[in-house]
Amino acid sequence: MEAPSLEGLSVTLSPPEAFTPEQVQQRFLELARPLATERYRYPSEKLAWGDEILFDIVGYSHGELIPFSLRTDVWMTLAPEPLLPGLYESLVGRSPRENLTVELTLPGDYPVESLRGAPARFSLQLKGAREVTYPELSSPAFLRAFGYGDTLAQATRAVLHQMEAEATQLLLSQVQRQVLATVAARTRVKVPAGLVDEEIRRRWSTSEGRALSALGFDEARREESLRAWLRDESTRAEVELRLRIALALGAICKRDGLTPSRAKVEKIIQDEANAAGVPVGEVVAALRSEPQNLARIDQVAWHLTAVDHVMSRAKVHMAAA
Repeated sequence: MEAPSLEGLSVTLSPPEAFTPEQVQQRFLELARPLATERYRYPSEKLAWGDEILFDIVGYSHGELIPFSLRTDVWMTLAPEPLLPGLYESLVGRSPRENLTVELTLPGDYPVESLRGAPARFSLQLKGAREVTYPELSSPAFLRAFGYGDTLAQATRAVLHQMEAEATQLLLSQVQRQVLATVAARTRVKVPAGLVDEEIRRRWSTSEGRALSALGFDEARREESLRAWLRDESTRAEVELRLRIALALGAICKRDGLTPSRAKVEKIIQDEANAAGVPVGEVVAALRSEPQNLARIDQVAWHLTAVDHVMSRAKVHMAAA
């Protein structure tokens, strides 16, 4: 395929919205969670808002599995979820080890467009729960252990600044996604439907497909789940975009004579070592003994080299607030 032009690359972004006090409080509690105490609830006790629950869940609509609804061994804080109205509300007062089915109507903004407004049935297997108690957040002992400031106000401001820094990084990621989407739109290539299908099958087999097998679902249900993934238009669009971007970046590397630098490769290996918590030498030895991992590092290096090259040609504008 012909490499797309990089002339006139430009994106306009809207500035991020300010965080609400509720969002700051939620992040504060997330960061303070390691300092909280927990007590596992007995089977004879009842679940309450704020408990952390462990469960498996799967959803059905019109007798078929809802794509992406299956999750296993999930720990989450018991709180309302607007995308599943009434689901978690029904768990309050239940036993920590109970199986139940909840019927509801999916909202108009449900992620799977074809199921918006549809009736749904969710089966849950509760496996356990723990009551979480936070220390007095304004106490000197907590603030010293928390490490974000000497007073509650200082700690709250520090948490807000952290959230703002993360929002800036997210904005940079959005810039990159928009630029790459623009480059993909300029590629004159038809991505075969079979290639999209194969990538979706790969994703399904390593996630929902594996979970279905582990839970003992039969072949008919597994095929039903896969078909739902294959039919989902947003999934197909996202996969096709990623494939188109990969093809475009490969063509750009060839046209513009790009080659990953030694520093780029070394940084990737160092990041691998940091993530695994092992010395760099061990990672290098593993790469030499496992060619498939070496190929993966090589692929990442080429991808990052191409992305850096594309981003250097793009202009970014911020819309007025």
